[in-house]
Amino acid sequence: MNVTTVTGPITPEQLGVVTTHEHVLLDLTAFYQALPVDGIDDPATQKVEMWNLGILSRDCYALKDNLLLDSETLAVKELNYFKKAGGNTVVDASLPGIGRDPAALKRISEETGLNIIMGTGFYVGETHPEALSSMTERQIADLMVDELNVGIDGVRAGYIGEIGISEIFDDKERRILRAAAMASIDTGAAINVHINPWTTNGLEAADILLKAGVAPEKICISHIDVENREDYIFALLEKGVYVEFDNFGKEYYIRREVRNSGYGLFVHDTERVTLMKKMLDAGYGKQILLSCDVCLKNLLHTYGGWGYDHLLTNIVPMMEDEGITDEQIHMLLVENPARWLCGKE
Repeated sequence: MNVTTVTGPITPEQLGVVTTHEHVLLDLTAFYQALPVDGIDDPATQKVEMWNLGILSRDCYALKDNLLLDSETLAVKELNYFKKAGGNTVVDASLPGIGRDPAALKRISEETGLNIIMGTGFYVGETHPEALSSMTERQIADLMVDELNVGIDGVRAGYIGEIGISEIFDDKERRILRAAAMASIDTGAAINVHINPWTTNGLEAADILLKAGVAPEKICISHIDVENREDYIFALLEKGVYVEFDNFGKEYYIRREVRNSGYGLFVHDTERVTLMKKMLDAGYGKQILLSCDVCLKNLLHTYGGWGYDHLLTNIVPMMEDEGITDEQIHMLLVENPARWLCGKE
């Protein structure tokens, strides 16, 4: 089974090294909450600059500008770091309501020479268009199927996701998840599910998809590596689904004033790699996907971050130091993404 990129279908072998969850263009400003920030008069208009990066390391949502990735020129520049480091394919997780731009993704793919795989579906409930409330699950599924088979102005989606599940997992998000299951069964497309990272909602999400008949090897549960809750992660693995380490580069100690049950602390990359090794040793290597989920300006090289290439430039050496073999690294970066996206063993 081939996979569809924004410039057309490719074979599993052409995927090469894949980062399975990134945002080339993104608009999360709908989630911005205006809160006082020491030393900044208006956080809603303050641009991300060198002097305020420390503020963002204690609250990545402190500045509205940090939640917007809207420059094609910058996207090309930043993605070229990934290409130079040996990357070949970027799975883009942006959806309608959070800045998905099919035509722009095609232009960026053509300029960089990278494969970009676009998603279809809907993010968390806050971003759902009003029209969804009057549609049946079958009608919603048909929208996804159309974007997978026909596309948007000729640009086709290549997978379903990231389907959004909030801290409070409600019925309107369950409807979208069940519709995604229908679309996956109809087309064979893989599914990526966004889970609020500080919850264990991935268990219910996985059960909904499995009960609907989606094969476990087509399901990826994202954001399992914010707090490294081992009981939760191993329970997901036992269901046969993929789990995704996708917070590499996010090592924030969130200040107490803005912490809540859906926004907390982040572990460090070294802790993520140690847990990954434990999962590999336990025999779950074929169920792990890797990425950085670049979704903020301060994660880009231009703004002092590690960029899309962080996985290849910095995390792979950490993996080697931890005793993860070259064969295992190839499995995680090449074989597993191809199997998830294409069904290729």
